[in-house]
Amino acid sequence: MNVVDHESNLGHMLGRTSRAMLNMLQKKFRQAGCAITVEQWTLLINIRNAGGQSQQQLAELVYLDKTTVARLAAGLEKKGLISRESVSADRRQKRLVITSRGTALLATLKPIALAAQQLVLQDMDPEKLKCCREVLMRVYNTILGQ
Repeated sequence: MNVVDHESNLGHMLGRTSRAMLNMLQKKFRQAGCAITVEQWTLLINIRNAGGQSQQQLAELVYLDKTTVARLAAGLEKKGLISRESVSADRRQKRLVITSRGTALLATLKPIALAAQQLVLQDMDPEKLKCCREVLMRVYNTILGQ
């Protein structure tokens, strides 16, 4: 593969596809009347799954810088979707914890996200999709190993 060929460059294709999927999902969230960005949704899922991580830990988990995570977390907190709790060992340190309102919103958004994923994958051959996932996982793991 010619890395100079922009349109067939793997990084370009992955980035373009990712942005297109995120934009589609954002549109579906808006159409459903959910006032949350895809970035906030992603962080909210990780806050729920991580069980009270610090902003620094979440930044590493979602591959964002601390400033971006702080901005997204502030928006989630303002909407009552998360709370910040003091850590007993270091009162300056705060853990981000999902609220019941945040959990309810995730339950509302889950079928929207699943339907969007099903829509874009509906005509895919299951074996080719499995192969695609395996290739992407190998690329990801190679990057992590660098």
